[in-house]
Amino acid sequence: MALATLKPRLQTLNINKVKVLDTKAGATQMERGRAWMEKRERVALRHGYRCAGCGRVLLPRQWECDHKVPREQGGSNDESNLQPLCTDPCHKAKTAREAEARARGGAD
Repeated sequence: MALATLKPRLQTLNINKVKVLDTKAGATQMERGRAWMEKRERVALRHGYRCAGCGRVLLPRQWECDHKVPREQGGSNDESNLQPLCTDPCHKAKTAREAEARARGGAD
């Protein structure tokens, strides 16, 4: 006796074509690739590889290149709008303040 094969009812997920999230209307597009990485390094060098918030020495993969004016509020990707912040606590705290301000309906 042969077993019947059921037809699949779900489509397979093609992980190579996952859609990138849309940018909010009015937000500045995110930069990527080599140009962004070079800009990150210039920003860190301009600040002496120190956190703009607390002054700690920046360690690899433990800092973020932060937009002083967030992109979603029209902040640019220009180096004058960028600052290096240590991931924890400075960048996390700034992100939390911005999220709280958005929740209240205002800007930080």
